[in-house]
Amino acid sequence: MKKEKEILQKLSKGSHTSFEKIFSLFYSKIKAFAYGFLKDHDDAEEVTQIIFIKIWEKREYFSAVENFDSYLFTLSKRTILNYIEQKHTLGIPLEDAVECIGNSSPHDDLVAKDLTLLVDMVVDSMPLQRQKVYRMSRIEGLSNDEIAEKLGLQKKTVENHLNQALNELRRIIYLFFIIYINVNGLGDTLF
Repeated sequence: MKKEKEILQKLSKGSHTSFEKIFSLFYSKIKAFAYGFLKDHDDAEEVTQIIFIKIWEKREYFSAVENFDSYLFTLSKRTILNYIEQKHTLGIPLEDAVECIGNSSPHDDLVAKDLTLLVDMVVDSMPLQRQKVYRMSRIEGLSNDEIAEKLGLQKKTVENHLNQALNELRRIIYLFFIIYINVNGLGDTLF
């Protein structure tokens, strides 16, 4: 209990080592819990990665958490239910939702699919105005001036929304690759 509290204190201050400890302590349990709901190993893996991304994003609050197991159980349950709801609202198989690039390997396709899904989830969780600005800029290809005109906003407001969206996505993509490297055992070869 005291050791767990120390790890959470360090994690709340941004310790990557503490995050890795939490990851190694709880990864199997969370994945098994997710598999119990989803009955699919790939989906369970995906949800587990999302849960660990959320743990990293909310790390500054862990110094106040009294019962981490309970917190983790609640976070896992909510994430799994949101995942199920989102997957069923797509209306098409997840594999068909991601365009595969020419000569990529099946593993590359899977990583691209995971990353695309993660980016979509992050964008969907952004405030509505930020979502609109991001999509108009990155999907529709509009300039900041055009977005400002269409939404009736100041150009600086559009720039702020876009910067916030891109910063959020950079953080998530960084965490995605940290988890990817750890899960695939590449950490020792890269660093």
